[in-house]
Amino acid sequence: MSLTSFLKDADEVRIVLDQTFEKPDIEITKERLAEPQTTNYALIGTAFDYVLRFWLEREYNQAESKPWVAHKGVNLAHLMEMKTTTKDGRGFNEVMASIEQRHQEYLETGEMTDELLASTLDLARFDWIYRSGKPPENLGEALDGDIEDLRCLYDIIPRDEFRGANHILLNPTFGSASHLVSGADADIVLDEMLVDIKTVKNLKLKPDYWRQLVGYVVLADLAGEELDEMPRFSDVGIYYARHGVLWKSPATDIYEHEKYEQFKHWFCEKAEEHFGETI
Repeated sequence: MSLTSFLKDADEVRIVLDQTFEKPDIEITKERLAEPQTTNYALIGTAFDYVLRFWLEREYNQAESKPWVAHKGVNLAHLMEMKTTTKDGRGFNEVMASIEQRHQEYLETGEMTDELLASTLDLARFDWIYRSGKPPENLGEALDGDIEDLRCLYDIIPRDEFRGANHILLNPTFGSASHLVSGADADIVLDEMLVDIKTVKNLKLKPDYWRQLVGYVVLADLAGEELDEMPRFSDVGIYYARHGVLWKSPATDIYEHEKYEQFKHWFCEKAEEHFGETI
């Protein structure tokens, strides 16, 4: 996710963003409902992104789902001639074919099997290829604790919080604005609300979470005339998966800031300088 790395590595951008858009407070106190069962925190986080999007895809027949990042990872693996296989000798294509079959079965039956949960771990590993350019570890393997963790995260999804939307985008990108930062994709857009998924232990709005939301708003705005499906957001939010909490904040706090337009154009210029890309 190059937007994330840009906001992390470009000190000037990070400082100006923090000075311009005040980070809101989260006035929610709730205990964790899903405790980590292993130390595979990043793997579980990415795997659950798929789990939640799969549920939304089945809930909303009209959901617009972009190609999985995992598919890009498999394609990159072939280009780089990676030879990673599972213990039983299956290669990337065979693993992906099995995952796609289980995904389709879930859409038809609504049964979130342990096998599909295990498959999301491999999707997370394929994501790792795309984002790092490195081969995955332990392809085809799933610890019992990881399956238990994902099962609990799935069970505590506050279904009613996510229902009732008329339009939904899953894993959307921001057109040429994504290329501006060498790649950016969000998790979910429900009507006019952008939702990022965080499978973290603490229910806090860390500065980098807020910066990411502001960055998404700017990229979506830059792509607004190009992408008919991308709305002007009414809210931005984070789903704290271990707490079953969907937090949201008015996007007007960003759009209507007196320095927003100035920041948007400056952000675009800095991204062009940093990555050498233009819209």
